[in-house]
Amino acid sequence: MPLVRYKLTLAYDGTAYCGWQRQPDPIPTVQRTVEIAAGQIVNHPVVIAGSSRTDTGVHARGQVAQMDTECRLAPQRMRLAINSRLPPDILIRELVPAPSDFDVARAWRKRYRYLIWCDRERPLFYRHFVYHHWRKVDLAAMGDACRRLEGEHDFAAFCSRSPADDRVRNTVRTITHCGIHSRGPLVIFSVEGNGFLYHMVRTMVGTVLEVGRARWKPEQITRILESADRAQAGPCAPASGLCLQWIRFAGPGESH
Repeated sequence: MPLVRYKLTLAYDGTAYCGWQRQPDPIPTVQRTVEIAAGQIVNHPVVIAGSSRTDTGVHARGQVAQMDTECRLAPQRMRLAINSRLPPDILIRELVPAPSDFDVARAWRKRYRYLIWCDRERPLFYRHFVYHHWRKVDLAAMGDACRRLEGEHDFAAFCSRSPADDRVRNTVRTITHCGIHSRGPLVIFSVEGNGFLYHMVRTMVGTVLEVGRARWKPEQITRILESADRAQAGPCAPASGLCLQWIRFAGPGESH
Protein backbone atom coordinates (compact mmCIF):
# COMPACT_ATOMS: atom_id res chain seq x y z
CA MET A 1 0.00 0.00 0.00
CA PRO A 2 1.46 3.42 -0.95
CA LEU A 3 2.56 5.75 1.81
CA VAL A 4 0.62 8.92 2.58
CA ARG A 5 2.42 11.97 3.97
CA TYR A 6 0.96 13.87 6.92
CA LYS A 7 1.85 17.23 8.37
CA LEU A 8 1.77 17.45 12.16
CA THR A 9 1.74 20.54 14.37
CA LEU A 10 2.88 19.76 17.90
CA ALA A 11 3.10 21.49 21.26
CA TYR A 12 5.25 20.25 24.11
CA ASP A 13 6.71 21.09 27.48
CA GLY A 14 10.38 20.31 26.91
CA THR A 15 11.35 20.20 30.59
CA ALA A 16 11.69 16.41 30.77
CA TYR A 17 13.29 15.92 27.34
CA CYS A 18 16.81 16.14 25.92
CA GLY A 19 15.53 18.16 22.99
CA TRP A 20 13.56 17.20 19.90
CA GLN A 21 16.19 15.17 18.06
CA ARG A 22 16.16 11.40 18.56
CA GLN A 23 19.11 10.07 20.58
CA PRO A 24 20.17 6.56 21.60
CA ASP A 25 17.79 4.78 23.94
CA PRO A 26 17.03 5.45 26.79
CA ILE A 27 17.72 9.20 26.41
CA PRO A 28 14.27 10.86 26.37
CA THR A 29 13.55 13.06 23.35
CA VAL A 30 10.33 14.43 21.90
CA GLN A 31 10.90 12.88 18.47
CA ARG A 32 11.43 9.38 19.85
CA THR A 33 8.40 9.65 22.14
CA VAL A 34 6.10 10.70 19.29
CA GLU A 35 7.49 8.03 16.95
CA ILE A 36 6.76 5.28 19.47
CA ALA A 37 3.21 6.50 20.08
CA ALA A 38 2.47 6.93 16.37
CA GLY A 39 3.93 3.53 15.51
CA GLN A 40 1.57 1.85 17.98
CA ILE A 41 -1.43 3.39 16.21
CA VAL A 42 -0.42 2.88 12.55
CA ASN A 43 1.02 -0.59 13.24
CA HIS A 44 4.42 -0.01 11.66
CA PRO A 45 7.58 1.94 12.55
CA VAL A 46 7.50 5.60 11.53
CA VAL A 47 9.93 8.50 11.35
CA ILE A 48 8.59 11.83 12.61
CA ALA A 49 10.88 14.41 10.99
CA GLY A 50 10.73 17.82 12.70
CA SER A 51 11.39 21.24 11.20
CA SER A 52 13.29 22.57 14.23
CA ARG A 53 15.78 20.79 16.50
CA THR A 54 14.78 22.37 19.78
CA ASP A 55 17.40 21.90 22.51
CA THR A 56 17.17 20.22 25.90
CA GLY A 57 14.50 21.91 28.01
CA VAL A 58 13.14 24.10 25.20
CA HIS A 59 9.37 24.17 24.64
CA ALA A 60 7.16 24.44 21.56
CA ARG A 61 3.66 25.60 20.71
CA GLY A 62 4.03 25.15 16.95
CA GLN A 63 6.67 22.59 16.06
CA VAL A 64 5.93 21.20 12.59
CA ALA A 65 6.76 17.63 11.58
CA GLN A 66 6.01 15.16 8.80
CA MET A 67 5.15 11.47 8.85
CA ASP A 68 4.70 8.90 6.08
CA THR A 69 2.36 5.99 6.80
CA GLU A 70 0.30 3.25 5.19
CA CYS A 71 -2.47 3.83 7.73
CA ARG A 72 -5.79 4.99 6.30
CA LEU A 73 -7.44 6.19 9.49
CA ALA A 74 -9.24 9.53 9.17
CA PRO A 75 -6.74 12.26 10.11
CA GLN A 76 -8.70 13.53 13.13
CA ARG A 77 -9.21 10.00 14.41
CA MET A 78 -5.50 9.27 13.92
CA ARG A 79 -4.53 12.46 15.78
CA LEU A 80 -6.74 11.62 18.75
CA ALA A 81 -5.50 8.02 18.81
CA ILE A 82 -1.83 9.04 18.83
CA ASN A 83 -2.49 11.68 21.48
CA SER A 84 -4.03 9.00 23.67
CA ARG A 85 -0.64 7.23 23.68
CA LEU A 86 1.42 10.35 24.34
CA PRO A 87 2.44 11.61 27.80
CA PRO A 88 0.68 14.71 29.18
CA ASP A 89 3.54 17.03 28.18
CA ILE A 90 3.24 16.39 24.40
CA LEU A 91 0.22 17.14 22.21
CA ILE A 92 -0.41 16.85 18.47
CA ARG A 93 -2.49 19.97 17.81
CA GLU A 94 -3.16 19.22 14.15
CA LEU A 95 -2.61 16.31 11.75
CA VAL A 96 -3.50 16.84 8.09
CA PRO A 97 -2.64 15.18 4.76
CA ALA A 98 0.23 16.90 2.96
CA PRO A 99 1.52 16.83 -0.63
CA SER A 100 4.09 14.10 -1.27
CA ASP A 101 6.75 16.77 -1.85
CA PHE A 102 6.07 18.62 1.43
CA ASP A 103 9.38 18.93 3.28
CA VAL A 104 9.69 20.31 6.82
CA ALA A 105 13.31 21.22 6.07
CA ARG A 106 12.08 23.98 3.75
CA ALA A 107 10.76 26.35 6.40
CA TRP A 108 10.39 29.95 5.24
CA ARG A 109 10.15 31.68 8.62
CA LYS A 110 10.18 30.79 12.33
CA ARG A 111 9.18 32.67 15.45
CA TYR A 112 10.58 32.12 18.94
CA ARG A 113 9.55 33.69 22.23
CA TYR A 114 11.64 33.96 25.39
CA LEU A 115 10.09 34.75 28.79
CA ILE A 116 12.02 36.45 31.61
CA TRP A 117 10.50 36.86 35.08
CA CYS A 118 11.93 40.07 36.53
CA ASP A 119 10.91 40.03 40.19
CA ARG A 120 12.48 39.12 43.51
CA GLU A 121 9.73 36.57 44.17
CA ARG A 122 10.25 33.20 42.51
CA PRO A 123 7.75 32.37 39.72
CA LEU A 124 6.46 29.23 41.43
CA PHE A 125 3.76 28.23 38.94
CA TYR A 126 5.72 29.35 35.85
CA ARG A 127 9.14 28.10 36.88
CA HIS A 128 9.46 25.61 33.99
CA PHE A 129 8.65 28.23 31.35
CA VAL A 130 10.55 31.38 32.36
CA TYR A 131 14.04 32.52 33.29
CA HIS A 132 13.96 34.05 36.75
CA HIS A 133 16.04 37.23 36.66
CA TRP A 134 15.35 38.98 39.94
CA ARG A 135 16.72 42.42 38.98
CA LYS A 136 14.73 45.07 37.10
CA VAL A 137 15.85 45.81 33.53
CA ASP A 138 15.81 48.83 31.22
CA LEU A 139 13.21 47.90 28.59
CA ALA A 140 13.86 50.95 26.42
CA ALA A 141 17.56 50.12 26.10
CA MET A 142 16.73 46.47 25.42
CA GLY A 143 14.29 47.52 22.69
CA ASP A 144 17.05 49.59 21.06
CA ALA A 145 19.36 46.56 21.23
CA CYS A 146 16.71 44.31 19.67
CA ARG A 147 16.23 46.64 16.70
CA ARG A 148 19.95 46.45 15.99
CA LEU A 149 19.60 42.68 15.55
CA GLU A 150 17.03 43.06 12.77
CA GLY A 151 18.04 42.67 9.14
CA GLU A 152 20.57 40.41 7.42
CA HIS A 153 23.73 39.86 9.46
CA ASP A 154 26.46 37.35 10.08
CA PHE A 155 25.41 35.88 13.44
CA ALA A 156 28.64 33.94 14.05
CA ALA A 157 29.07 35.82 17.35
CA PHE A 158 25.66 34.59 18.52
CA CYS A 159 26.00 30.86 17.98
CA SER A 160 27.74 27.96 19.64
CA ARG A 161 29.25 25.04 17.81
CA SER A 162 26.69 22.28 17.62
CA PRO A 163 27.92 18.91 18.93
CA ALA A 164 26.05 17.30 16.06
CA ASP A 165 27.53 19.49 13.32
CA ASP A 166 31.19 20.48 13.26
CA ARG A 167 31.11 21.49 9.61
CA VAL A 168 31.81 25.06 8.53
CA ARG A 169 28.39 26.61 7.99
CA ASN A 170 26.95 29.79 6.56
CA THR A 171 26.19 31.94 9.62
CA VAL A 172 24.32 34.70 7.77
CA ARG A 173 20.65 34.94 8.76
CA THR A 174 17.84 37.45 8.24
CA ILE A 175 15.88 38.63 11.27
CA THR A 176 12.58 40.17 10.19
CA HIS A 177 11.42 41.13 13.67
CA CYS A 178 13.05 41.37 17.09
CA GLY A 179 11.31 43.09 19.97
CA ILE A 180 10.65 43.16 23.70
CA HIS A 181 7.78 44.21 25.93
CA SER A 182 6.49 43.50 29.43
CA ARG A 183 3.34 42.42 31.25
CA GLY A 184 3.91 43.18 34.89
CA PRO A 185 7.03 41.29 36.00
CA LEU A 186 7.02 39.20 32.80
CA VAL A 187 9.41 40.44 30.10
CA ILE A 188 8.71 38.96 26.66
CA PHE A 189 11.41 38.76 23.98
CA SER A 190 10.22 37.74 20.50
CA VAL A 191 12.16 37.12 17.32
CA GLU A 192 11.29 36.03 13.79
CA GLY A 193 13.68 35.02 11.05
CA ASN A 194 14.44 32.76 8.12
CA GLY A 195 16.52 30.43 10.28
CA PHE A 196 18.44 30.20 13.53
CA LEU A 197 21.84 28.82 14.48
CA TYR A 198 22.66 26.60 17.46
CA HIS A 199 21.98 28.57 20.68
CA MET A 200 21.43 31.72 18.61
CA VAL A 201 18.17 32.90 20.21
CA ARG A 202 19.32 32.18 23.76
CA THR A 203 22.59 34.06 23.12
CA MET A 204 20.63 36.97 21.68
CA VAL A 205 18.57 37.04 24.89
CA GLY A 206 21.67 36.83 27.10
CA THR A 207 23.29 39.67 25.15
CA VAL A 208 20.21 41.92 25.22
CA LEU A 209 19.97 41.30 28.97
CA GLU A 210 23.48 42.68 29.37
CA VAL A 211 22.12 45.88 27.87
CA GLY A 212 19.07 45.75 30.13
CA ARG A 213 21.35 45.47 33.17
CA ALA A 214 23.21 48.60 31.98
CA ARG A 215 26.44 46.65 31.59
CA TRP A 216 26.55 47.50 27.87
CA LYS A 217 25.13 50.24 25.68
CA PRO A 218 22.78 49.22 22.83
CA GLU A 219 25.50 50.23 20.37
CA GLN A 220 27.53 47.26 21.58
CA ILE A 221 25.20 44.96 19.60
CA THR A 222 26.52 46.35 16.30
CA ARG A 223 30.13 45.84 17.39
CA ILE A 224 29.40 42.27 18.47
CA LEU A 225 27.82 41.44 15.11
CA GLU A 226 30.79 42.91 13.25
CA SER A 227 33.27 40.95 15.37
CA ALA A 228 31.87 37.49 14.40
CA ASP A 229 33.43 36.37 17.70
CA ARG A 230 31.31 34.34 20.13
CA ALA A 231 33.46 35.52 23.03
CA GLN A 232 32.25 39.09 22.47
CA ALA A 233 28.54 38.30 22.97
CA GLY A 234 26.65 37.73 26.19
CA PRO A 235 25.92 34.42 27.93
CA CYS A 236 23.53 31.78 26.59
CA ALA A 237 20.28 32.26 28.54
CA PRO A 238 18.73 29.16 30.20
CA ALA A 239 16.59 26.87 28.05
CA SER A 240 13.48 27.05 30.24
CA GLY A 241 12.39 30.47 28.94
CA LEU A 242 12.49 29.56 25.24
CA CYS A 243 9.49 28.44 23.18
CA LEU A 244 9.12 27.79 19.44
CA GLN A 245 5.92 29.66 18.57
CA TRP A 246 5.33 28.81 14.92
CA ILE A 247 6.90 27.79 11.62
CA ARG A 248 5.75 28.96 8.21
CA PHE A 249 6.30 27.45 4.79
CA ALA A 250 6.21 29.19 1.42
CA GLY A 251 3.21 28.67 -0.78
CA PRO A 252 -0.58 28.82 -0.36
CA GLY A 253 -1.95 26.70 2.46
CA GLU A 254 1.49 26.03 3.90
CA SER A 255 1.60 28.24 6.98
CA HIS A 256 1.02 28.11 10.71
